Amino acid sequence: MYNTATAAKDIVHKNYLKNLELPENYRLYQNFPQSFYKVTRIAFEIPRETNVRIVIYDVFGRDVRTLLNNELKAGSYEIKWNASNLDAGIYYYKIYADEFVDSKKILLLKN
Repeated sequence: MYNTATAAKDIVHKNYLKNLELPENYRLYQNFPQSFYKVTRIAFEIPRETNVRIVIYDVFGRDVRTLLNNELKAGSYEIKWNASNLDAGIYYYKIYADEFVDSKKILLLKN
């Protein structure tokens, strides 16, 4: 299976870029674009410094890739996922941060 953390260049701390206020709650957003061919972006918010883990799972619940497993400061983030090495299908991404856990569905298309 593919199970490696993302490179630092693939995650953006949007608060530093746009001088935004820090979030008050944890939140995981739907990826954009939701149906994609190669690359998609996943946004999330964390209200305090904590370890954040984002994992991609296939429809059988197998861990396909760990996108992130790092200590992050409070803020709004966006991470890029290049899924060009995976087969088309439905995948799920899940965030783990403190007691917060949430997941969303992704559709990977291929030509």
